[in-house]
Amino acid sequence: MRKLIITGWIVLLFAELPVIAQNEFSFTRVDSLSYSLYERGEWKSLLLYGKKAITNQQDFLLLRLRLGYAAFMLKNYSEAIKQYNAVLKEDSYNSTAHFFIYWSRMNLNQPEIAMVEVKLLAPGVLPENKYQPFALSGAEAEVSFKKADSASRGKPLYARVGIGNRFSHSFHMQQSLATYQQTLNEPLFTAVSNSDKINISQFEYYNRMMINLDRRWQLKTAYHYLYTPFNNFTYQNHLLLAGVKYYGGYFDIQADAIIGRLTDTATKQYNFQLGFYPFGNLNLYSFSTASVRQRHGSAFNFRQVLGVKVYKNTWLEGNVTMGKFQNFAENDALYVYNSVDPDKIKAGISGYFMFGKTMAQLGYTFEQKEFFSTANTYNQHSITGGLSWKF
Repeated sequence: MRKLIITGWIVLLFAELPVIAQNEFSFTRVDSLSYSLYERGEWKSLLLYGKKAITNQQDFLLLRLRLGYAAFMLKNYSEAIKQYNAVLKEDSYNSTAHFFIYWSRMNLNQPEIAMVEVKLLAPGVLPENKYQPFALSGAEAEVSFKKADSASRGKPLYARVGIGNRFSHSFHMQQSLATYQQTLNEPLFTAVSNSDKINISQFEYYNRMMINLDRRWQLKTAYHYLYTPFNNFTYQNHLLLAGVKYYGGYFDIQADAIIGRLTDTATKQYNFQLGFYPFGNLNLYSFSTASVRQRHGSAFNFRQVLGVKVYKNTWLEGNVTMGKFQNFAENDALYVYNSVDPDKIKAGISGYFMFGKTMAQLGYTFEQKEFFSTANTYNQHSITGGLSWKF
């Protein structure tokens, strides 16, 4: 008899558990408790409780708005984007969601895709210049001093200036002018006159366009022209890039292809890049790029960038490129390594310092290079400084 009673109580207890869970995560209770946590500013507790409520089938617009704000206050901008995107699935014109997605994208250094949200915000919510469809969006300047361990490779100098323009909230353009100066002594260039003193004074023009297809997808195109005099030779180099980029919350993905001619030889490069923000902000981030190149055969390269915030408005960023390369394009074909000597190893570290709307950069790069048509190597060291402004 006793066993029968105990068994009955156990059966009754398990029968009541779903009811208890239902009551614990009823709409009324979730709404009341999440609002209380919101009012008290207990952002971590609110985010944890809200996610648990959603897994228990309590998912409604006010809860998502509160979770999005909690994530934003915790500086987890990726999570804020995720929660506010859920709001927009129910209310596509919700101005609160568009406002915080805009600032989350800006805080993740994604200004172009952030502008998609502006046209859905009332005037006065953002600074006035953000509503103007035509505007100067930024400017930048950088210079790189290089020194090779070999006297035959002179002292290369690279300098670049650029501006950014916005032609609508969905159409952005960045343009650059650059120069590369170096003197070479290469006796193996028998067809080049005065090969003991080859003066390279390269001029470059770069144009990148970004077209926002919607709130997550972006089309990218770029054109890079390099005029390279080589004593009695002159090369007109052209590269064209086309690709698409997807902006998620904690990650973004880009796939692109580059085709063109460098030093009178056809070249192709295919890139796949993954950006990752594990904490939903720029306290820690990485960009991993795999590249396949076709030029006199095929080659593979992998580039890894890792950045960390070390102090208020201060970041350190390291990079390494694995695999031997020559005639290699980086950063949407903004930088083109068309040196006569191939790189065997390339790695560097840079510091970024934010002062208001101004970003200062100072970096060091080490390259182990291989002399043209030999197995002998030399080292090259670069110091790069730059300034950029966001308007």
